[in-house]
Amino acid sequence: MLLNCALMSQAKDLRFIQVAEAQYSPETKDALIECVEDINTLKNIDFVVFTGDNIAAARKEYLKEFLKEVKKLKFPVYIVIGDRDVSKEKGLNKETYREEVFKALGLGQSLNPNYRFKKCGIVFIVADGAKEFVTASNGYYKQGTVDWLDKQLSKYSKNKVIILQHFPLTESDTLANNTYKSELYKNMLEKHTNVFAIISGHFKENNEQVINGVTHIISPSYSTTGEYKIIDIPETHDAIYTQLRHVD
Repeated sequence: MLLNCALMSQAKDLRFIQVAEAQYSPETKDALIECVEDINTLKNIDFVVFTGDNIAAARKEYLKEFLKEVKKLKFPVYIVIGDRDVSKEKGLNKETYREEVFKALGLGQSLNPNYRFKKCGIVFIVADGAKEFVTASNGYYKQGTVDWLDKQLSKYSKNKVIILQHFPLTESDTLANNTYKSELYKNMLEKHTNVFAIISGHFKENNEQVINGVTHIISPSYSTTGEYKIIDIPETHDAIYTQLRHVD
């Protein structure tokens, strides 16, 4: 699929992988192993991002096993937290989650659930909308997160920005999945012109649309479909190409 957009000049084509909702558990371990092995057959991958619901339930042992397999990827890996991933009641809060990610994947990882990194002149911002105190299927980008995003977008106003998150800003047919008070986030975005795309999962569907100049890319659940998404931004800087790849 081709979505027209403009990018700042960069030195090379950019290609990365999004895996939405791996939902690791002992029963799905083989599926994650196959996913990692399949990604490792690809070339010219700049990084892989897992955009939340990485484990089937907020259990520390699931997270450790998930990270053990993900560490086998040949490419840099970034992790987003989803609604299934954390629960303070079950002993896996965001602080512990990020500590485990840092211990497993090392330098380049953040101890904060909101963080940023750069690739080929593009600033990638990970925005956290997960709730750790009350388990629910809808996300909530709190005022503190929205304010932090606002500052980052101002700081990198001369860069193109891609936001990586679990919960979409678009609407789902399943009302319980929609982001709580998403207007706070949307109103903040209207102040900025450098957001190129927002990439998410959660809705368990493949959906791409442009809203107010921002390309919203939603990818289906890997645990359900066996598919992950390859995203290409060419050196010509005028488009995003996406393709679903099925792991046989």
